[in-house]
Formats: sequence, structure tokens, C-alpha cells
Amino acid sequence: MAETETPSSSLVAAVLEAVQGSSGRLEKEGLGGRISRLSDRVEELKGEVCRMINERYVEFLPSMQNAKELECEAAKLSGSIDQLKSMIETEVQQDLHAALAEFTELKQQLERDTLILSVLKQLQEFDSALQQTSAMLTEKKYVPAAHHLKKAQRCLKLMESRRGFELKILRAFHVELVTQTENLLGILGEEWQRLAVWRLPQSKEPGSLESALQTELRMHRAPPGEDTGVGPPATSVLRGLAILGELRYRFKVFGQLLLSHILKPLVCHPSLRPILQEQSDAVALRLESVGTPPGPPSPVEVFVKLRLVLEVLHQHLLADPLDPCSEDESDAGPVLAEALGEAIWKELSDCLTFHCLVHSIPDSSSKLGQYVEVINATEQFERALKDMRFLKEDSTDLLTYARNVNRHFADKKCQDVIVTARHLMMAEIHNTVKVTPEPSEALPKLPDPAGGEHSDAVVPFKPLPVQGGDLETKARLSPHTLSFPTCCISESVRELVALAYQTLEEASASTNQ
Repeated sequence: MAETETPSSSLVAAVLEAVQGSSGRLEKEGLGGRISRLSDRVEELKGEVCRMINERYVEFLPSMQNAKELECEAAKLSGSIDQLKSMIETEVQQDLHAALAEFTELKQQLERDTLILSVLKQLQEFDSALQQTSAMLTEKKYVPAAHHLKKAQRCLKLMESRRGFELKILRAFHVELVTQTENLLGILGEEWQRLAVWRLPQSKEPGSLESALQTELRMHRAPPGEDTGVGPPATSVLRGLAILGELRYRFKVFGQLLLSHILKPLVCHPSLRPILQEQSDAVALRLESVGTPPGPPSPVEVFVKLRLVLEVLHQHLLADPLDPCSEDESDAGPVLAEALGEAIWKELSDCLTFHCLVHSIPDSSSKLGQYVEVINATEQFERALKDMRFLKEDSTDLLTYARNVNRHFADKKCQDVIVTARHLMMAEIHNTVKVTPEPSEALPKLPDPAGGEHSDAVVPFKPLPVQGGDLETKARLSPHTLSFPTCCISESVRELVALAYQTLEEASASTNQ
């Protein structure tokens, strides 16, 4: 194609080259001008920035100085505040310690004053109680006097229990209280001796029949020589002793006399019975003999006698009315009848068991059904004592023993058989008796062990059938072929065998119970 180019195309190319060269020069000249102008503009901006910075620094310098001054003033003010705070805290702490010390001192003073007031009040109550005790003793009102004396004891005990607070006067009060207590106990003891007067034999042994017949207990409703409405009743004296804690000792002594001279003789001697003699100011209880009944004492009769004696004691000595003067239940003391019951019941129940109930156990199993009467009488006796409050509700010693009659009967029967057999075996064996094939005394027939019921019927003998013909011969054995020959044997051995058969027969006839 180069070879075919025309002159016009070459011209165009030359023009284009000339245009391009001129445009390049123009662009270089424009850029240089622009750069020059920009440099001038930059210098102007630098001058303006420097001028503005100078103006701003001139304006900022005073505010900075003011800020430094304010900072110094703030630091000074903070130091002043801390110093003031420390001073205030120091002063407040001192005032607080002073106030706390003053408060503690006032509190201790208040406690001391309260303690002093409490002690003074208790001293007043103590003195008032002693005065009331003396006044009640003058009027012979022993129960209120005992209550006031008990109150004085509580006040003195409370004062003595305070630690760090001792008064010498307390020792004097203690001596006065002991004196008043002993004085009241002495008066109550004298009144009790005059209310329950014993007349006892001098030389007779306690518990014997002669000694029991000479014993008498006189129970006064009021002290002798005084009107019944003026003198204190027996319950007042006993209640006063109960409040002071002396009743159990008094009842221990009284209970021993009652057991030795009245209750035990009534159990051991069936011929004795209690007799009451009513008088205007007293009741006399004594024993009298009505003959010598055969056999051991009957539990039913013994229970009736003992119940009569205890009812008289409960009516004339142990009546326990409610006490309106008692402010505290602990000051009331035990029930009078219950206190006497605790003193005598253990020994009395043992005596009833070994001298009465043991002997009432039947000798034969056929009589066990009749023992229900003894069981019912025992139950009624214990119920009567519980109603009079001699016994507690859970006390069933006698009734438990009576209801175990089957076991006691078996033990007694075994013991009797062993004792009898021992005597027979220790007897003289050379005392002989003649026996024949046909003894006059037939041995008892024992029942068939395989049978369901005990029967005395004799089962007839049935011969077994024999095969091969009849082997019976005309010659027969004598009925006494296997019998014991006529001879002499020991009498004790014969009685021992009879005892064995009798025991087996009675055992086979008894029930499973």
C-alpha cells in the first residue's frame, strides 16, 4: 500500500505532526504558569496562617495564664478544705469520744440505780413477807404464813444470786429467814403431833397381835382445848409442811408407825378389825380381835379393812382443798394423800402380796374359776385408792399380780410337789407296807394320749383275727400272771408313786391356760 500512497495523504501526515508538536509546547507552557501561580498562592496562605496563629496566640496567652492562676487557687482551696476537714474530724471525734464516755457512764449509773431500786424493792418484799409471816402465825393461818415465807426465800435467793452486788445486810436477812423457817416448822411440828396422837405399847413387839390390840391413833380435828372454828384443821398444818418441803419426812415417820401398828397387823392377823370412835373434836382408830378365823387371811376381807382405815385417814387428815393463796403452783407442794401413798405403798403392797395374795392362790386347778372374786376385789381396792389419790393412775402392782394367778398357781403347785417329793425321798425307807396282787387302793386311770378328750371309759380288748385256724386252747393263764406278787415295799415309795399319778391326773385335767 505504501507504494500506492498519494501526495495528499502525505500532506495530511505532515500537518498532523506539526499540530502535535505545537500542542505539546502549549501544554508545557500552561503547566509552568499554573505551578507558578500555585506557589504564589501557597506563600499567601502561609502568611495568612502565620498571621492567624499570631493573633490566636496573643488571644490564648492571657486565658492560659488565667487558667494557671485558677489551678493554683484551686490547689490552695483544696488544701484549705482538707485542713478544715481534718480539723473538723478531729474536733468531732473528740466530741464523739467524750459523748460516748458520758453515755457509757450514764448507762452504768442507770444500771446501778436500776439494780439498787430492784434490790430495794426485793428488800421491801422480803421485809413485807416476814412481817406477813409473823402476822399469819399470830392468827394461826399456817398456809398463808408458809406462802409468805416461801416468797421471802425466793427474794433472798434472787438477791444473793446477783454478782458484783453484795450487801452485809443479806447475811442478817438470811439468819432471820432461817430463824423464821425453823420457828414455823417447830410450830407446825407441834401442831401435827397434837393432831395425830399415837398410843403405843411400851414393851410389846410391833406387829404382834398383843401390840396391835393396845395401839390407838387419835386424829383431832382441832388442837385439844381449842374451839374447832378457831384452831387450824389438819389440812392447814399438813399443807404448811408441804409448802416448806417438810411433809415427806413427816409422812415417812407417820407412815412407818401406820404400817407397823395398824396396816400390817390387819393384813397378817385375820382376827383383827378396825374400830372407830367418833368424838366431838377427834376420831379414835384402834383394833380389836373378833376371834381366830381358820386359814390364811382372805384378800376380800383384808381389802375392806384397809380401805376403811385409809378412808378415815383421808377424811380427817388428808382432805386436800384447793389453796387460793398459792400464786405459784410450785409452792403448793404435793397432794397430801399422794405423799402418804408414796411413803407406805411399796411396803404395804409387798405385805399384801406375800401375806395375803400368795396364800389365796388355790391349791387345785378346779378352784381357779373362783379366784375371779379376788381379782375383782383387788381391782376395786386399787380404784378406791386412786380415787382418794393414794395411788397414781399407772400403779397396778396388786392387780397385775392377781391377774397372773395361773402362772402363780403353776409355780406354787410345782413347788408343793417338789417339797412333798423331797420329804418322801428323805423319809425312812425301812417303813414297809404289804401289797397284794389286788390292792385295796387302785391306781387312777390315765386318759388316752391320742384321744381328743379326757375320758374315763375303758376300751374293750379286741383280739386280732388269726389265719390258719383257731389257735385258742382250753388252758388259760391266771389273771394274776403278770401282777406284782404279794410282798412288802417301802411306804414312802408307794406314796411317791401315788403323788406322781395324782400330779399327772391333775395336769391332764387342767386347761391350756
